[in-house]
Amino acid sequence: MVEHKYDPTKWNEMKGPVVGGRDTYQSKSWNPTRKKWGAYTEKGPAPVWFAEANATNWTESMICKTKDLFYEAKLNECFKKGDEVAIKIHYGEYNRTAILRPEYIAAIVEEVRACGGNPYVVNDTTLSYHTYNSMAISQYQMEGAIRHGYTDATFGCPVLIADGYSGEDDYRVDIPEGNIIKETYIGRAIAEADAMIVLAHARGHSITMYGGILKQLGIGCQSKRGKYITHLAHWGDPHDAIGWPKFTDKCPGKACKFHKMCDDSCPRQAHKVTEHGKIWYPERCRLCYSCQVTCLFSGMTGIGFEENYFPNAMIAHADAALGALKCFDRGKVGFINCAIDVVPECDCFPWAGLAVAPDVGIFAGKDLLAVEEATLDAIDNAPVSPGSVAEEKGCKPGDDRFRMVNGFSPRITQAAGEKIGLGTRKYKLINYEPPMTPKHIAKWQIRKGGVANHKPTTVRLRDVFRKHDLTTEVMPFRRIDYEKEWAFNEWKKYDPFKGETPA
Repeated sequence: MVEHKYDPTKWNEMKGPVVGGRDTYQSKSWNPTRKKWGAYTEKGPAPVWFAEANATNWTESMICKTKDLFYEAKLNECFKKGDEVAIKIHYGEYNRTAILRPEYIAAIVEEVRACGGNPYVVNDTTLSYHTYNSMAISQYQMEGAIRHGYTDATFGCPVLIADGYSGEDDYRVDIPEGNIIKETYIGRAIAEADAMIVLAHARGHSITMYGGILKQLGIGCQSKRGKYITHLAHWGDPHDAIGWPKFTDKCPGKACKFHKMCDDSCPRQAHKVTEHGKIWYPERCRLCYSCQVTCLFSGMTGIGFEENYFPNAMIAHADAALGALKCFDRGKVGFINCAIDVVPECDCFPWAGLAVAPDVGIFAGKDLLAVEEATLDAIDNAPVSPGSVAEEKGCKPGDDRFRMVNGFSPRITQAAGEKIGLGTRKYKLINYEPPMTPKHIAKWQIRKGGVANHKPTTVRLRDVFRKHDLTTEVMPFRRIDYEKEWAFNEWKKYDPFKGETPA
């Protein structure tokens, strides 16, 4: 038996007590943001690739065009082989229908993996913005994501909550450049990534007026405390109701049929319904929106927002987006905006209104603001969908669509972002049309896997039919004897238009 030699453990005596607390955490816990961060475009208009939302053949499938734009916009160059690549999406509220179809996310995951990246899909927890919110705890959010088809089986990669079970797994980022906020907190699974592809659903939003790729960074990448900061919680005096809920004198108290929902809406019990009104404890409030949104969703007016809150929140969420961008070196983040199901409200709503415009298409690029500006311009210039709130409010093509629908112009956010270095609003739109060739048709139809690529389906069926072809067992097929009179004329008796085709 071998006899080992054992040296005593060498101790380094502690130089002093372990120091904790806010100041130490802020200064030491985050290995500083990337030194090479910054907007991708340094000079001139930024290129933005666009593919319209229409298809007449294989190559024009929206999924195929999304894959094409991934390469046309050189998003494959945002990461190198072996990089950990976060695919940032919105998981969508429970019962929400107007969300990105899982195929779009799976398509990008496939190409990231094909280029040597290690993809994982991420979203952060939210704040408790209404009583029945399902996104504030990762368990509930994942149940909703699974219901939407957002799973590792669907995407072929892990599906994560970036900031942990309850939204407290994060990194702090300083934002001295910010217009309003000077710090934020980013979900750890995002901050730890080597690169990120942001895949956004372009649609409205009741707080920021519009939500696309910028909102994916400015709210979607923030952990819970990052979201409180971006909400401007505790900014100013409670009586000003900028960083606080706005309480009116229109709460009927327990006479309101929703009073129990209202009481339940605050996770910190910062308010309580009384017989004919409400008691509020502002020191408990963190401005999660839950009391306000629950009241508004119920059609009541006891709690709401100060009107001047919205433009300030829009500017703050541009600041927060910079905090997320600073977690990556310049050029390591790519952006895809899907202007499809362009509904008036956010994917965090548990329902969806009628789209304010028909499907527009896919936008892609490396400059955040340029892609966003191109998307907004295209939505503004699109036809107004009949029956939508846009039509109800008298929108016309060319109007600032989301200003008309939701109250303020999304250009407030865009201008604020440009001021602090998020990117440029100037863009050069490149209309992409896929080539109609046998090679390009096959490109996204033949799936990769196993030791070789899949064969065309028809070629694979030849092998199947050689072994066994059950169709032959029921031939000849039973039907009436063939008659030209039937084939060319008799069937018209069943057609209300007597065989007439549209002019």
